[in-house]
Amino acid sequence: MKTNQNSAAFLDSAERLQWNNPVEIVTAVEIPAGARVAEIGCGTGWFTFEIEKAVRPRGMVYALDKQSTMLQILETKRRNYERVLTLPCGENEFELDDGEVDIVFHANVLHETQDAPTHLREAHRVLKSGGRMIVIEWNWADEESQPGPPNTIRLEPQTTRELLHGAGFEITETTDAGPYHYVVQAEKK
Repeated sequence: MKTNQNSAAFLDSAERLQWNNPVEIVTAVEIPAGARVAEIGCGTGWFTFEIEKAVRPRGMVYALDKQSTMLQILETKRRNYERVLTLPCGENEFELDDGEVDIVFHANVLHETQDAPTHLREAHRVLKSGGRMIVIEWNWADEESQPGPPNTIRLEPQTTRELLHGAGFEITETTDAGPYHYVVQAEKK
């Protein structure tokens, strides 16, 4: 599913909440208070505000997206969230310094990249040494009626782990994240 203005309504839909609950997922990955988190591909802010609640009172969420429309929507929704900074980005260029963040949070994005190894090396660059990479991706669909992109562009968990390892990460955990997603967590070596 390539995101665009027409999909913004889907990204914030009540239907999505049933199978991609941001409160449950952010709680499960244990983002600590005070963390500096880069959310790559933040979209309209589905996970952004839950991450912001987790990092309070001193942490920061850098919400990055390559689509200005998504960032504009997020900006209109972030009024009560002081610990969020929206930043435009390229697919493989994040406007963050080397080692600037403690965590890179990456949900439903990797399967959309044109050059996953380069994209993940850029995520590696912005993470501090020992920092954590959190990748949430779509499990293989058992039937056509399931939400999400076609199986032809979904990534198997093993593929995601191999891509992360190739970019310099050490895999620490792979778990399910609801009925249609999995999470791979890794540490910057």
